[in-house]
Amino acid sequence: VDQCVGHDTKYNCHLMEKIESENLLHRAFSVFLFNSKYDLLLQQRSATKVTFPLVWTNTCCSHPLYRDSELIEEGALGVRNAAQRKLLDEAGYAPEDVPVDGFTPLGRMLYKAPSDGKW
Repeated sequence: VDQCVGHDTKYNCHLMEKIESENLLHRAFSVFLFNSKYDLLLQQRSATKVTFPLVWTNTCCSHPLYRDSELIEEGALGVRNAAQRKLLDEAGYAPEDVPVDGFTPLGRMLYKAPSDGKW
């Protein structure tokens, strides 16, 4: 199980030099939103994204913020709160349309996904 020990900017957390030299890890999440026919909603990332611009990806991915509501460990509630926040921000889904109790956390994983030499 991971443990939050501090916070940093999204910029710093994605720099490969920080990841490799300081073994800097950060929390992230991915949302896979399906309709009633089990079709997966995909999105194309913005051209202005620092990492993986214009890449087609899952419905929503982001990072929990360093705030009380997104640091709750029990039942992954903090991450589910963050997912609800980002679905409103990125896709316009109102919180009542994507209740946190409707998310099914599938697990945790540790991975690196460099997008270029810097990120």
